[in-house]
Amino acid sequence: MYEVLDENFENSFQMLFDAVSKASFITIDTEFTGINTEENFRHSFFDTLSDRYNTLKRNIQPFIIIQFGIGTFHHVSEQNAYIAQCFNFYLFPRPLPVKNRQFSFQVTALEFLYKHNFEFNKFISKGISYLDEIDEKLLKEYIEQGNILDNCTQLTYNEEDYLKECKDKVFKWLTEKSDQTSLKLEAMNPILQYILQKQLRSSFNNIWTTSGYKSIDIVKVTNEEQMRLEEQNSDCLESELLNTCIGFSKVFKLLSSCKKPIVGHNMLLDLMFIYQQFYKPLPDSYKEFKKNIHSLFPQIYDTKYLSYELQRILKRDEVIWKQNSLSLLYEFFSSNRGRQLVFNSPQIISKDESSICRHAHNAGWDAYCTGYIFARIGHILAIRKYGKGLEERFVTHAELMSAVKVFVNSVNITKGNSLSMKFDETDPPLSRPEWLHVKLKSRIVNTKKLVEKFSHFGPVDVMPYSQKGVLLAVSNHKSALRILEHFEGNKEFQVARYSRIRHATFTSIFMWSGLVLVGGGVATWMVNKLNLKPT
Repeated sequence: MYEVLDENFENSFQMLFDAVSKASFITIDTEFTGINTEENFRHSFFDTLSDRYNTLKRNIQPFIIIQFGIGTFHHVSEQNAYIAQCFNFYLFPRPLPVKNRQFSFQVTALEFLYKHNFEFNKFISKGISYLDEIDEKLLKEYIEQGNILDNCTQLTYNEEDYLKECKDKVFKWLTEKSDQTSLKLEAMNPILQYILQKQLRSSFNNIWTTSGYKSIDIVKVTNEEQMRLEEQNSDCLESELLNTCIGFSKVFKLLSSCKKPIVGHNMLLDLMFIYQQFYKPLPDSYKEFKKNIHSLFPQIYDTKYLSYELQRILKRDEVIWKQNSLSLLYEFFSSNRGRQLVFNSPQIISKDESSICRHAHNAGWDAYCTGYIFARIGHILAIRKYGKGLEERFVTHAELMSAVKVFVNSVNITKGNSLSMKFDETDPPLSRPEWLHVKLKSRIVNTKKLVEKFSHFGPVDVMPYSQKGVLLAVSNHKSALRILEHFEGNKEFQVARYSRIRHATFTSIFMWSGLVLVGGGVATWMVNKLNLKPT
C-alpha cells in the first residue's frame, strides 16, 4: 500500500494514473470527521429514500473526508488473479485567499479514529489540499486578476514579519562575500510560498527562485537572466499555486473521467461526502443528486448490497457470516471455507504485500478488503449464472462483470423502508412490509413502552398517529406476521395492517390531494367510506 501525503503527491498521482488506466475495477473507502449534527439523529423504517437523503445531507454538511483509500484491481487471466495496488491519501483543507475554510469534528469520530490508529499529525501537517469546482473557479479568477499580491490579509502577523526577515536574509546573502551559491528559505504553506517568491523577484533583480517542498530555493543570476526567466515562466508560479490547492481533486476527476466500475461498501455516505467535497454542494433534490452521481460514476457496485443478494442465493449452511460488515465479510471470504465455496476462485495478489497496513478503518486497507470481497462474490455469482461447468476453467473478468451487472448502481440502505437505492433508474418498489396500525384504549401513548413490547418480534419503529393510535414499521414480513398473529384479539391493543382510508384521521381526509377543493361529491364518498357522520 502506498501512503500518499502532500510531499509525495505528485509522484504518487502519476503512479495512480497508470494503475487506474490498467484497472479492471476500482475500489474506494473514506474516513470522515463526523456524520451527524442532530442530537436525536437516527434512521427509521418510516424513512423514504428522499427522507434519508435529506436527513443525511442536513447532518453531514459541516464534516469532511480526511482519509481516502483507493484500490485498483487488474485482472491477469493467465494467472487467474487480480493484482491489487492500493493508495491511502491523507487530506486537509489548506487555507485559501478566497474563503475562510472551516470544518467540524464530532467527538465520537475523534475517539473512533484514535482507537483505529489514525495519525492526526500527518493529517494536519502533511494532508493534501483539495477544492470543489466552485472554489477552484473562484481561486483561478482571483489568481488571474492578481488579487493575491494586492490583498495580503490572508497572511498572519507572524507570516508578514517572516516576509520581512526573508528579504533581509536575501539582502545580506547578496551583499556579503560568500561562496554560497544558493539559499533555501522555509515557506510552510502554498500562499506564503507564492507571495514570498513574487516579492523577492520584484525586490532583487539578480536572483531567481524555485519552489521546493514547504520551501523555496534561491540562486544568483544576472539581471538579463532574470528577465529571460521571467519571460519563459510568466505564469509558472500561478499555475503551481492553483495546482497545489487543487491537490486531491485531480484524483476525483481521474476517477470520474475513467468511467470504470467503482466499488464501495455501504457507500451512500461515501458518495455524498465525495460529491460535496470535490464536486459541488449537495443539491436539495434527491433526484438531482442521483442523476449527477450517475453522470460522474456510471458504474457503481456496493459490496454490502451484493452480500445481501448473495445470501438469498446461497444455501443456509453456506452463509456463516454473522453480519454484513466489511471486516466480517473479508474474514469469511479470505478463510479457507470462503475461498472454497466454488472451485477456481481467483487469487487476490497485492502488488506491495510488505507495506500493507492491515488496520480496519484505515481507508487504504478497507479499499483493499472491498475489492477482495467484490472479486470473491463476483466469481460465485458467475458460477451460479453460467453453471458448475465453469469451475473447470478460469472465469474471465467479462463473465464476472456480466454476473454482477444486474446489481449495478444499487446501493445498500441501512434501516429504511427500502433496502436499496438505484442510481440509474427509478428506485425499486418498497421492500419492507406495509406499516401496521396499533389502536390503543388509552389516549396516553408511551412510545418507549410500545417499542419495548413490539421489539420482541424484531427491530421496530413507532410513530404517533392519532390520539389513540400509532403506526408501527418493522424490518421484515416475518416480524409483521408474528405481531399480527400474536395480538389478534388482544384486549390492550388492536393491531391491523395500515390502510390510508380505513385508519385516516378526520383532518387528513380533507388534506389528501386537495379534496377539500374538489367539492361535496368526493368528500361525501370519503366520509361514507370511513363510516363517519358529516357535521
